[in-house]
Amino acid sequence: PPPSDSRSIDFLSLFLTDDFWSHITMETNRYAHQYLGSHELMPSSRFHEWYDVTVPEMKAFLSLHLSMGLVHKSEIEDYWAEFWPTFTPGFGKVMSRNRFEIILSFFHFANNDEYVERGQPGYDRLFKVRPIIDLIIPRFSAVYGPRKQLSLDEMTIAFKVKSTLKMYNPNKPDKYGYKAFVLSEAKSGYVLQWSLYTGQHGDEVTDLGATHVLVRQLTAQHKGKGHELYMDSYYTSPAVANELANDETGLCGTVSSQRRGMPKALRKTELPLARGDDPVFMRHGKMLACAWHDVKRFHLLSTLHGNSCVRKRIRSKHTDSGFRDINRPVCVDRYSSFMGGVDTADQRMKTYLFPHRSKKWYNRIVNAILSITMVNAHIIYCSTTAGPHKPLKAFVQGHYHVFA
Repeated sequence: PPPSDSRSIDFLSLFLTDDFWSHITMETNRYAHQYLGSHELMPSSRFHEWYDVTVPEMKAFLSLHLSMGLVHKSEIEDYWAEFWPTFTPGFGKVMSRNRFEIILSFFHFANNDEYVERGQPGYDRLFKVRPIIDLIIPRFSAVYGPRKQLSLDEMTIAFKVKSTLKMYNPNKPDKYGYKAFVLSEAKSGYVLQWSLYTGQHGDEVTDLGATHVLVRQLTAQHKGKGHELYMDSYYTSPAVANELANDETGLCGTVSSQRRGMPKALRKTELPLARGDDPVFMRHGKMLACAWHDVKRFHLLSTLHGNSCVRKRIRSKHTDSGFRDINRPVCVDRYSSFMGGVDTADQRMKTYLFPHRSKKWYNRIVNAILSITMVNAHIIYCSTTAGPHKPLKAFVQGHYHVFA
């Protein structure tokens, strides 16, 4: 990690390396030349004013880009407007509005000449953002050693414009958008692995199932280190639990009672439970299956915990005191404590996300990756320096002063 007296930019540079800056500068200039060479411009087009961007100018551009997440305005032009109640003079001191919008129009990450058509060998639905994914995401695990507890879940990148990658999830606050599978540190929300769902599966999925392969891919770099993995019923199965246990990785997660390998004796039809009943446990080898009914019925699978319970006092509107005591299984209690890592990352990532819409589907993905990178840099800053620590907002502001 950077020394304890490092500036904010030193932590962000752990992820946004010189290769990153050189790449986006080169591809932005390349795309501008490709576009200008293949289009006839209107006489009034601002694209006539284009000249190649340099790495320092790209850093200044991106500093303004990130700062727009701190100051929300309805249109990009408003950041340069001189209307006195909302005037933000700092933007104009760094770059003119026209120059910023020209660079934003040509902001690009891949060489279009290398695009492989759909149906051809080597076709990649994420071609437009693949270089950014390859440059940044591997750095997340390379520069940070997580604590013991990890959580695996999905996050949604809100996007409503037409796109073949867009998903609908009625259970998420952002119901329309891209779905990404995320492995994070449970307590801090530090993102270790990030994989965008594209609907493409390899031959391996036929035998194991898509979620089994996904868990294997996301946890590959963290197996054999004694981690505890917490995840929900979309990913949990006895087959996954066994594989992780053999790799010295514990699992604790909710699970569907219909999953292959789960005991039929725990299903609702075989084991009716009512609120207040004691939990029922069944063990097979390293795996412990639990059926419990509190507010609702659910099942949990663990290779970490025994069949003990803890006494908990929780709120209740049905008692005079407003509280009631329950016997909660230890595995359920630990699951509740450590499952929220990805939700924490999702919430913090969207706090200062670039707020303006784009018709280019890939821009929204890159904006999300950059925001996750900023949050990860802040977590490393907090974990490697003595307090008191800057909040995330002040940390983001620190990059503006350096880049600009």
